[in-house]
Amino acid sequence: MAARSKPTLKDVATACGVSIGTVSYALNGKGRLDDATRARIREAADRLGYTPNRVARGLRSGRSSTLGLLMPAPVSLPSREVFSTDWYAQVAMAAAEAAFHADHALLLLPAVHDAAELSRVPVDGVIVADPHRDDPRLAVLDQLGVPTVSLGHDAAGLMRHYVAPDTKSIIRQLLDHIAEQGARRILLLTPEAGWEWARVSISTYRHWCTSQGRPSMVVTARMPDASSAAAFEEAAYREMRRVLAEDDRPDAVVALCLGFGLGVLRAARELGIRVPEDLLVAQDVDEPALHSSDPPVTAVDLFPRRQATAAVQMLVSDLAGDPAQSAITIPVALRARASTRASTTPEN
Repeated sequence: MAARSKPTLKDVATACGVSIGTVSYALNGKGRLDDATRARIREAADRLGYTPNRVARGLRSGRSSTLGLLMPAPVSLPSREVFSTDWYAQVAMAAAEAAFHADHALLLLPAVHDAAELSRVPVDGVIVADPHRDDPRLAVLDQLGVPTVSLGHDAAGLMRHYVAPDTKSIIRQLLDHIAEQGARRILLLTPEAGWEWARVSISTYRHWCTSQGRPSMVVTARMPDASSAAAFEEAAYREMRRVLAEDDRPDAVVALCLGFGLGVLRAARELGIRVPEDLLVAQDVDEPALHSSDPPVTAVDLFPRRQATAAVQMLVSDLAGDPAQSAITIPVALRARASTRASTTPEN
């Protein structure tokens, strides 16, 4: 039995008694057509089961209906390790789903640092994840003039469109919560990479300490070997093993990076420091490993899926010439757990 042929623009035009050009204008939202004619043509296209040929439409418009997700390269972390983290896995999946629902494909891109490399890829726009200080990806995108949305703030201010959590709120919520549990000497453990959120976090922490009349203690975890995600936990462990062995050790630690909370727990355990009895521990970003650690670690849910979805929607709107918003701040939620003497809150 011969396969049934796919309906064409001509079939729709014949059914409506109009030209092929009029059908094209009606379905693409272009041309000077009255609402009744446009509605009649769209109804006929639905009834006949007509769907546009994306390849042909792309050739006519010069677009590929493909978005790029440009992944970060923190220090020397390989791409395979980036996707081993729950945060980036959720971002990638949510972005792919949002792009699909907007009739676009999503292409995962490594952290390319050369305009010639990126120009070979047929993408209409790019989402750049976690920009950092002197990020070469931003210069490449600026040079190519590719429509871009940043997932996170960039220090250089090159990204006009961005989606990000409220970093100041994250730090204040954690510090207020830990202070309510009785902590007086709260240490901030930071990565050495130059992410903008880390800079804002440190600034917010210092301002909070000054306003509360508390000592400011910022410790940077050096990462000479960042070839795996486990290296982040190891860096936090090494630094906190040294700090917690000192006589004037802190009574609480806020860790600013994925894996850091587990490193702090490991260092405390080896030194016989009990969490939460002797030391409160929290992390600025939630991850599955913190739910089942001993004890479970308090963290902030940054809703990576919501961020990625909002970034795709913003980029698609910009490409359509209808940029409803150029900046979106995603609300966050504190997940208090046993590491700060609090009961576990319901998980979303």
